[in-house]
Amino acid sequence: MAADGRRSTTVARDSSLLRIKDLNIHFRKRGGPSAAVSGLELEIRHGETFGLAGESGCGKSITALSIMGLLPASARATGKILFSPRDREEVDLLSLDSAALRSVRGKEIGMVFQEPMTSLNPVFTIGYQVAEVLTTHEGLSARAATEKAVELLRLVHIPSPERRIKDYPHQLSGGMRQRVMIAMAVACNPSLLIADEPTTALDVTIQAEILNLLVDIKENRGMSVLLITHDLAIISENADRVAVMYAGRIVEIAPVDLLFRKPAHPYTQGLLQSLPVARNIQLKPIPGSVPAPDELPPGCKFSPRCAYRTGACDTEEPQLRMIEQDHGTRCIRAEEIVRQGATWNY
Repeated sequence: MAADGRRSTTVARDSSLLRIKDLNIHFRKRGGPSAAVSGLELEIRHGETFGLAGESGCGKSITALSIMGLLPASARATGKILFSPRDREEVDLLSLDSAALRSVRGKEIGMVFQEPMTSLNPVFTIGYQVAEVLTTHEGLSARAATEKAVELLRLVHIPSPERRIKDYPHQLSGGMRQRVMIAMAVACNPSLLIADEPTTALDVTIQAEILNLLVDIKENRGMSVLLITHDLAIISENADRVAVMYAGRIVEIAPVDLLFRKPAHPYTQGLLQSLPVARNIQLKPIPGSVPAPDELPPGCKFSPRCAYRTGACDTEEPQLRMIEQDHGTRCIRAEEIVRQGATWNY
C-alpha cells in the first residue's frame, strides 16, 4: 500500500478478485425450502466496476448479502464465494466462521447499503460510527480514529467535517447520509466495494454526485466495485461489465458496450425498451412481474413474459452459454434475438 493510503494498482486488471461458483440461496419456509438464488456464477476482476442489474426481487441484494456473510438466519447458502485480495491467499467466504468473516467484512470488503437512514444507527453520532470501523479493524485509538473520520468525511465532500462528526443521522439529508455510508465503507481501503442501489430515493442531481464520488474513490484507491442497480442507464455510464439477473439466475453477462449493442436475452431487451431514450418515443414495458421463488414456472423462468416463447421454452431451463467471447446468455433463441435486435446508445 502506498504511503498516502492508496492501494497499489500493479495487479493485472483481468485477474480475479471474487469468483462465485454455483451459488444457491434457499430460505426455510413452512411449505419447504424456497430458492432465492440458483446456480449463480460470476467473476469480478481487480480494478473493474461490475454491474449487477435486474428488477426488484431478482436476487441482486441477497447475492450481495451472501458475499458479506449477512444473510438472515432463515437463509442457507451453498456453493463457493472465492475471494482473492491483493497479496493474500484465496479464501472461500462461505467456509469462514463468524470471527474470520468479521475480519474480512468492513476491512477487505465494504458495502454501501440501499437505505442509509436504516443502516446508520440513530443513537450514535456519524463521527462515532465512522471511527468505530477504524478502531475495530485498524486498532486505532479513539482520538486517532476520530481524526481519521474527519479526513474520510472530507474525502466524501461533507462540508465542515470537524463540526458534522458530532451530528446524528437524522440531522443530515439523504445525500449526506449516503456519503457517510461511503466513508464507512472505504475507511479501511477495501479491495472490493459493494454499492447496493446507492442512489435510491435521491434526486437526480445528488445521484450524479454520489456516482461520481464512487468513481473517483475507486480510481484513487484501486478498488473493485460491485454496482447493484435496476437502472441500466447507471450501468451504461459506470460499469465495465454487467450481469443481468432474473428470478435468482444470471440470464445475460457481457461487457457493457457489447450488451447495449447486441442484447441477446429477451429480458435484457425488455429492460432496455423500458428506458426513455428520446422524446416522443413510447416506452414498451415488460408484461407481468417477477414470479415469487416458490412460484417459478417450469423451463425458462422468463417464458411467461417472453415475446419469443416457443414450446421448447416450457420444458427445459436453458443453461448459460457463451454466444461469443465474453458474452453469455440463457436463451435458446439468442442468435435470432441478436439479429433482430436494435442498438441502444447511452
